[in-house]
Formats: sequence, structure tokens, C-alpha cells
Amino acid sequence: MTPTDEVDHVDLDGDTQDLEDIHVIDDISPTSTNGQKRRNRASNSSVFFLQRKEVLSKMLLLIRLLEWLYHLKSLSVLILRTLIQQRYMLKYKQYQVLVKMNNSKHVLS
Repeated sequence: MTPTDEVDHVDLDGDTQDLEDIHVIDDISPTSTNGQKRRNRASNSSVFFLQRKEVLSKMLLLIRLLEWLYHLKSLSVLILRTLIQQRYMLKYKQYQVLVKMNNSKHVLS
């Protein structure tokens, strides 16, 4: 059992005298090795996901650009066809006018 001469109270003033000499080291502090390992693991995984996200966004941008270029090419082909058709239509109309003029000269002579 407990001795009868002990006092049932705690001396808080006397216990705080040596606390200035105690240095508490936090395991997750930036200078500790365990904290560095944990932080490096977390940053490596987040860097990986950020890089993956950047690559995916760049790939999506490239796909959109290629689609845009394909549609631009299709549009330019359509415009070129239209211009060629218009040119031939103009040449054909000019030819018809020349034929009519030639026929009218033969009729008049």
C-alpha cells in the first residue's frame, strides 16, 4: 500500500523549473528525415498526377487542334471546288456568248 507520510498534492511550481532545458522534436517537422520522406512521397504522387493531368490536357488540346485543321482542310477543299466550278461556269458562259456572236455574224452576212 501507500506510505502514510506522502502528501496527496502535486507541486506544479516546482515541476516547471527544468522545462526550459527540454527540446521537443516533432517527427513531422520540415527538418526531420521522417517528415521529409513523408513530404517527398506526397509531393511525388501529386507531381505525378499533375504531370498526368497536364499531359492529358495537352493531348486533348492537340486532338482539338487536329480536328480543327481537318475541318479547315475540308472547308478549303469545298471552297476550292466552288471556285473551280465558278471559273468553269464563267468560261462556259463566255464560250456561249462567243458562239452566239459568231452565229449572229453568219446570219447577218
